[in-house]
Amino acid sequence: MHRHVDTVHQYNPSTPLEMDSCQNAVDMGVHSRIKLMPNHHIDREGDLHGFYFSCMDSDPANVMPVGKTMCSTISMYECRAPTEKTSFNPHALKIVNDLAHYTTLLEEYVEGIRADELEPAKFDCIADVETGKRDADPQNPLFDVSFHRQVDQREWKNEIPSKIGIYHTFTRSNTKDEREHKVYIIISGYLQHAAEQFYNMWQDAADMATCRQIVDCEELQWLRDTTHRNHNRIASDVCRLFELDMVHVLDTDDCSLSRTMVYPTSSTSKNDMGREHTTGSRVVRVVDGGCFSDLGTNGIIFEMYSSEGFWLFQGPQDLSDYNCYGSEFANTDHVPCFPTQTVCYHSRFANAPGQNNTVRVKKTCTESIKHACVPEQTGDECETNEFMFPDERFFKILESLGFNRNDGVLSLMPLVCYVTDECVTSQ
Repeated sequence: MHRHVDTVHQYNPSTPLEMDSCQNAVDMGVHSRIKLMPNHHIDREGDLHGFYFSCMDSDPANVMPVGKTMCSTISMYECRAPTEKTSFNPHALKIVNDLAHYTTLLEEYVEGIRADELEPAKFDCIADVETGKRDADPQNPLFDVSFHRQVDQREWKNEIPSKIGIYHTFTRSNTKDEREHKVYIIISGYLQHAAEQFYNMWQDAADMATCRQIVDCEELQWLRDTTHRNHNRIASDVCRLFELDMVHVLDTDDCSLSRTMVYPTSSTSKNDMGREHTTGSRVVRVVDGGCFSDLGTNGIIFEMYSSEGFWLFQGPQDLSDYNCYGSEFANTDHVPCFPTQTVCYHSRFANAPGQNNTVRVKKTCTESIKHACVPEQTGDECETNEFMFPDERFFKILESLGFNRNDGVLSLMPLVCYVTDECVTSQ
């Protein structure tokens, strides 16, 4: 086994194809290191997922394993609780009593996005900095200064995420003396067109640019910010559609000033890159199928399958801030990464018998969960998916990555959701 390939936290034994992918990644640069996380797997296209990669910022950009879903993010928005204490959240009760209606509402909203004639967000939307001047204040001349205003070059339509829906759970208070029923909007996905442009840009520049230039480039920062804005804008629309109680703000970067957003309670990446979170560090890192745990606050969201929803791994209790789901995870002797999605198995990467628990999920449309299969993948071709269900061995690995099981895990269960990433043809 290659000395720069770390398999300490793998869940299943690595397959020859996975090890070939790891060795190819570290052979590209003398400073390259790769670590397999417990959700490591090969997808249907033969790409490796579930890893943490690091190298030096002076290395050529072609050593980095850049994915096609860069800045894919899970955003969670908590509904404001009713003033009167109730055992069951009235927003959830309203939805449960009329699932068919709210499922149709969500489906029509998604179809509205699909039918929107605006172009999706691409690099041509990146703002040019406009320099202006505030109105002078004779009482305070300090306000008579130049300022910079950044707005999109053009309007863009929201992109349909891989999962969008209303979820609920029961939580305990800080004093653990009562339980509270909460409702959330959760959105998971990435900007397909913009992420593809970034991937193509990296391919074109990989032999000439350094890793430092890629992670510091304007396009990456814009892609990350715009992915968050896309999710926030969708959450604002869905909040009004379902008549939920959240605080809306104006999207001031929108050139039309007609879009509103909701800020997330917690946000977790599924694919990201950046510098090591240490002062003066020259290490550049990439995570796929996970997040940088030293950047995570207010818990880490783990994406399961459609009928299970999401799991929220909580951090150490934080009473000094508004992070009700905990602060960042404990430091370990290992690199700061944490898996943020389960594994979908397929015939090209079959589950090893007896190695782990799996759940077979039938991809059919129910009253509460709508699976959006594309037309050519309907009927008999769209049958079931087999997903990994984390067990005791999986949780032991997470504990060694900094999670304390005493901090707890919240199961965010679906009420109504629209899923676009689980309808795939059987291989």
